[in-house]
Amino acid sequence: MLQTETSKTRKEMFDNHLANKASKYLINKQLEWLIEQGNIRESIYFKGETGDRYTIYIASKRNNNIIDFTTVQNSYHHGTELANTIATLRGYILTMHGSGYSWNPGYGLGNTFKQLMRQGVMSKKHSWKIKYCRSAFMIKLEDGTEFTPFKGMQIDLKKGTLLNKPIRSSVKAYIEAKATDKIQRKRNRIANKNNTEALQRYRDAGGDTSQARQWNAQPGEGIENINWDMIPIDNVFKHRNATLRSNILEHYGMDALLKTLKYDTVDIDFIDGREYKLLNVEIPDNSTGQSDSYKGLYLEMLNPSTGESHFEGVANVGTWNSPREATVKEALAWRDGDRTTQGLSNYENRDSKTVYVVPVKLT
Repeated sequence: MLQTETSKTRKEMFDNHLANKASKYLINKQLEWLIEQGNIRESIYFKGETGDRYTIYIASKRNNNIIDFTTVQNSYHHGTELANTIATLRGYILTMHGSGYSWNPGYGLGNTFKQLMRQGVMSKKHSWKIKYCRSAFMIKLEDGTEFTPFKGMQIDLKKGTLLNKPIRSSVKAYIEAKATDKIQRKRNRIANKNNTEALQRYRDAGGDTSQARQWNAQPGEGIENINWDMIPIDNVFKHRNATLRSNILEHYGMDALLKTLKYDTVDIDFIDGREYKLLNVEIPDNSTGQSDSYKGLYLEMLNPSTGESHFEGVANVGTWNSPREATVKEALAWRDGDRTTQGLSNYENRDSKTVYVVPVKLT
């Protein structure tokens, strides 16, 4: 016997609505039902999508016209935490109040809004897009309006329009993100040009650039028949692929490469009658499209048999488990693994003076 509508439970009415009626204004049919037909204190909830699985979103009807959005963090250790209200709906007007659980409030608000969009809390007929642009989220509405999400922003979910002006911090974040994006796009264009030209030179010289797409390619493979006169040594800084960079370095050698670069001699020392230099080398990187270089420490040593210089890389001072200062003895101690430098963090006390243990056989 069929039940009459008056005797149906709220759950049955809800399920029947979802099964038989299409949403009119929102992608999320449950939320639209709560707005149109929900009783006070009734709620719906939905779990976050991929990448947001520990979050549960709850929409509760406060009164006939207002719905509160809160989140519950259902963490991996099975504990749960209730957050503050992240947003409210007054009719179909969504107002953002907070970012839920995020270490960065600016990032979190945009990310929270994005997650609501992923749950269908957005217009069915007037869609908009959101993306993360370098340093901030960007929303682009159907009418072309673009802005960074901000606390207090109001969007008409029916019409897909922004109802209030972005606050000062939102405008600043938007301008900075667009400026950063413009700079990075220019760098990418330059880097792509450098890489494309370097690849062409490598192919023209008889090299096999398919190595760049082989995950198991070994440095030095297939370089015997390359005409190296056609490949300048500085192309090592223009290739994006590590295997091709290694092939060039394999041919020319680190010593020859370093001799072409600018450097400062930061320390000179004589140990067992042999001269050692510590160089602070300026290393370009044209594979990223940036004109800036970075510095790297290298030990220069003379081969007593041939008189040729040899170079060996040393960790920069200030990095993890690095030499304490830029001196030849510190660099040699770091290289040889002397206990005065190895196995200690930069925050632990060490002797004020490094006692470098000269090996019996000096290299």
